[in-house]
Amino acid sequence: MKPKQQEDIRLTQRLNKLLDELPLHEPSPLLTDRIMRAVQTNEFSAPQVNSQVHRRKAWINGFVATAATVLLFQLGIIHKIMNIDMGIIQITTYIQHLSGLL
Repeated sequence: MKPKQQEDIRLTQRLNKLLDELPLHEPSPLLTDRIMRAVQTNEFSAPQVNSQVHRRKAWINGFVATAATVLLFQLGIIHKIMNIDMGIIQITTYIQHLSGLL
């Protein structure tokens, strides 16, 4: 494993440990009552949006989501292939080392 990968793993483990040690804060006991009252009195009003603008935004959001999905899929596949290649190289080196000892 490369030193950068080891450093990333250690950092992730350290951050997870710190997150596990954080104290959990309880919400205010009145929070649920305030939210339910607001919902019942219709304080939250839906914004009035022009349907054409809404459709355009939906299409743009869909295209951005599709592009992001394709990009992440491609990057993920490349990363997996590189990891497989590194694994094969490590196994090959290990086998060569063992055969040299025998």
